[in-house]
Amino acid sequence: MDVSRYLDLFLEESMEHLQTLNLGLLSLEKDSNRLDLLDEIFRAAHTLKGMSATMGYDPVAQLTHKMESLLEKIKERKILLNQEIVNTLFQCVDALEKMLLMIREGETPELDLKNLLKKLNNLEK
Repeated sequence: MDVSRYLDLFLEESMEHLQTLNLGLLSLEKDSNRLDLLDEIFRAAHTLKGMSATMGYDPVAQLTHKMESLLEKIKERKILLNQEIVNTLFQCVDALEKMLLMIREGETPELDLKNLLKKLNNLEK
């Protein structure tokens, strides 16, 4: 299937989900007890993961998958939300934005995500 005809829609919707992530994190930073914000942030990451995987942008899908996994554990109260987690999620949003801009410019969304993915893994423990 040729997904290139969906590129503009993918980028538009991805940027909207990125904005939802960013605004949700800003609000969550102010009030970490707002589970409704966690649900909204989780849904945005989940949708971005699925869209990226469908379009073949594996680095974006991989990062959002790890974010989703961490957010799920926070929602389940297996991990307590703290400033380090919020800061790391903001770093993820920054990396996602860079990759989406690369896609918009016709480039392959390749960033070195090794340290960020490792940090997400460590936060899940």
